[in-house]
Amino acid sequence: MVRFWKRARGLVRRRLGRRRPGSGPVDDRALGDLFCSRPFEWFEVHGGPRRGLVHLCCQSWLDYPVGDLRRQSVAEIWNGERAQEVRRSILDGSFRYCDHSVCPFLQTRVSPVQRRSEVTDARLREVIASGATRLEWGPQVVNCSYDRSCNLACPSCRDELIVEQDESAEILAIQEKVRTEALVDARKLYITGSGDPFGSPFFRDWLRSMREEETSRLGRIHLHTNGLLWSPRMWSSLPANVRALVKDAEISVDAASAATYALNRGGHWDVLLENLAFVAELRRQGPLEWVGLSFVVQENNFGEMPAFVALARSFGFDLVLFNQIVNWGTFSPPDFRRRAVHLPLHPRHPELIELLQSETFADPIVHLGNLTSVRHAGAPADRPD
Repeated sequence: MVRFWKRARGLVRRRLGRRRPGSGPVDDRALGDLFCSRPFEWFEVHGGPRRGLVHLCCQSWLDYPVGDLRRQSVAEIWNGERAQEVRRSILDGSFRYCDHSVCPFLQTRVSPVQRRSEVTDARLREVIASGATRLEWGPQVVNCSYDRSCNLACPSCRDELIVEQDESAEILAIQEKVRTEALVDARKLYITGSGDPFGSPFFRDWLRSMREEETSRLGRIHLHTNGLLWSPRMWSSLPANVRALVKDAEISVDAASAATYALNRGGHWDVLLENLAFVAELRRQGPLEWVGLSFVVQENNFGEMPAFVALARSFGFDLVLFNQIVNWGTFSPPDFRRRAVHLPLHPRHPELIELLQSETFADPIVHLGNLTSVRHAGAPADRPD
């Protein structure tokens, strides 16, 4: 554990709090006619060595913290100068805090990114027209990523099993602020972008103890999970008012076979399949309205991408999400380069490009995320004669 946090702290020092305008990769496509709603709606609270830092999007796509929930109120952060600066970068069309090479929405131009002329939300249209960066409403979507506790130790995320019981006082203090301040206007609660909602004792206990008056303000709860603990027994332990709000789910799998799943996730494939069948029943009968399966693409699994699409279709799920592998400090530079098949210098990169030309990836349930540019790089129209 000590070894992990030393590396994590080094990563945080490099990635957080020191980002400057223009530090993202240059994208030569016109951005001026685009709008992203994320910084006007999203409130993401992080954990780890810098627990409490707040971002207005996924940290790996927009690496510019706007406040610290341990020391500031939600209101101070939400309309603080740093938050307004991020919104200004969207309104002026520069997207200068965004990393265009990894943001899947800038690459695919799908919601929350869209052309300004296509924005239909009345409040957001007024923001575009007026150039407002100070908002009259609070966070609409709250992403709880302040606890990294999980039942798995996936190599792409961590190198040890993490259950953050020693940090319980700080985690519970942040959670209380989220419950009492961040959810006032929120229509969606996202648990979790950092671990597992059932593997975390804090998130699991919160889900089991949410009162009617607390959930009545929410429209929906989104669960992001590895699925191994999402059994009928676990589901029945949640109160009815919470189960009724769980309308979205993303399940991270990263494999389409037992052998690859053991390598990338370390879990039991048969248990996963059994739980996926249960989730599929919740999708058919309710309350779930949307389920996506996600897959972090790397050297040891990219050949299973077509089979993964077929797996999602077999369960009747709504979306398959593929994304590049990210080094969160768990890999040495040589090990990461060996895994990162999406990088042009990887020896198997041509195989990935060829695979991505398959009709499988034109399937409407497939979202290639930040691999979209990789697929486009290999498209016939882009190849030299």
